Amino acid sequence: MPKFLLVCSTVLASLLAAGCSSSAPRASAANGPAVGPNATAALVGGPGGQIRVGGKYWARTNLRIVGGKQIDHESWVTGDLVTMGTAMTVMETAKDDTRWRVKFDDGREVWIFVGYGAGFKDQYQEIQKFLAAQDPKADFDAGSGDIADGIKFGRPVVGMSRAQVLAACGFPPKVTDPATSDQWRYPQLGAGWRTHGWFRGYNQHNVTLEFSGEKVVRVLGLELE
Repeated sequence: MPKFLLVCSTVLASLLAAGCSSSAPRASAANGPAVGPNATAALVGGPGGQIRVGGKYWARTNLRIVGGKQIDHESWVTGDLVTMGTAMTVMETAKDDTRWRVKFDDGREVWIFVGYGAGFKDQYQEIQKFLAAQDPKADFDAGSGDIADGIKFGRPVVGMSRAQVLAACGFPPKVTDPATSDQWRYPQLGAGWRTHGWFRGYNQHNVTLEFSGEKVVRVLGLELE
């Protein structure tokens, strides 16, 4: 084969290979760095450590699927509820491992988006706020009465401990240290939001939780769905 045609053939083969590989699932987290437990996530229970593509894990807290698309790093109190302890398998990652596609045991698939921007620290630490290596419910005290119902339905309730709020609602966005902060805020979409177009653009407000020590003393702005 002439040298010119040989070079062209080699380049074409490389381009085809690149095109094929770009459509394949990314699995960089399979070889991601080993990380220690996330100290904040440990408030809820379940061991931390490395989370890999192909591994089976459990929802560390209640999670919300927002807009029918993804579990969001902002930890909404609106959306389809994924209860604490729900089992799932990590299928792939994307966007430098800031997005993790998971498949629930019932066959549903959704992306977990762990965050970005100036306040974002480490995607391998952040994913531990969503996933635990074993079902965290075994060693978790869900309380009773209104508190137990709040955890079951994903609603904050006066009298909850910090760990119980995390279990009910996930980790509050934009709170650097939930273990010491006396005010947490979660975004919520107001009543009737589903009739008003794209979910982020309309009727959004914050639900504010105030703590005294380890207990919630006030819940402001919550609209029951």
